[in-house]
Amino acid sequence: MTLTFAFFPLAVALLLTGVLSATHRALRPRDAVRAMTAALMVTSIAALPSLWVLSLGFLSHSRYTEPALGWCSAMLGVHADVPALIGLPAVAVSAFGLVRAVRLFAATARLRCATAHGVDVVDGEALFAYTLPGPAGRVVISTAMLALLDDEESAVVLAHEHAHGVHRHDRYLLLATLTSALFPPLGHLSRRLQFGLERWADEDAARAMDGDRRLVARTIAKVAVGSPSQHAPALGITGLGATGRVRMLLQPPRVRPWSRVWASCALLATTTIAAYQLHHVAALIATLCH
Repeated sequence: MTLTFAFFPLAVALLLTGVLSATHRALRPRDAVRAMTAALMVTSIAALPSLWVLSLGFLSHSRYTEPALGWCSAMLGVHADVPALIGLPAVAVSAFGLVRAVRLFAATARLRCATAHGVDVVDGEALFAYTLPGPAGRVVISTAMLALLDDEESAVVLAHEHAHGVHRHDRYLLLATLTSALFPPLGHLSRRLQFGLERWADEDAARAMDGDRRLVARTIAKVAVGSPSQHAPALGITGLGATGRVRMLLQPPRVRPWSRVWASCALLATTTIAAYQLHHVAALIATLCH
């Protein structure tokens, strides 16, 4: 079994996630988020062991790291060399991914709020409003944001942020950012999932405003100009894809039943191929451990 063939199922799974992500705007935001969350989970479970096995196989035979990692080769029986053309990128992606994951967890822990539901108003000239991660769903909003908006628009912002907290969107966001940090080829699906989270909160805000989608669209467009990027683990109304979200709010909601069928088929195929990749991980270990 060649190394190239060992990763063929994973390559197919990644292509299928592309098909799934292409249907996200045709689905209800809640359905799109859940489908992409499932795809991220099954694909990352298949991809990460393959990546780490390659990294370990390369490092255990490198003349620079073999003295420290030779025990890995002895314990696992890894005797075949992994070519540098494959091993070096695998090690680099694994190392940077672990560093990014640690930073992400640290940032999430720093911002996490588990008690005291409510809204914090922060003095400042920057425009921002976001929901802190954690079960409290605590909202932080700047005085500049409140000064910019009228009463109805402020209610839209708070309804949007309240939706993030009620549905625990921070959990979806953590999964999306963590998987893309550990395995960058999943970044496209992670961004689509984050867009879906904002769309989900937009639609909840529109329902809270008696179905006034134009009001929500106008508010998003108003606050998106000049708003800084928020902390990665936080969720805010000025999040990913403000222009696309405004465009979709200004269009009447359309039901596309075939989109759900296509998304379900793509997710089922992704899950099947990802599971087969796990089988190939065992074959990959057998190839290295002969």
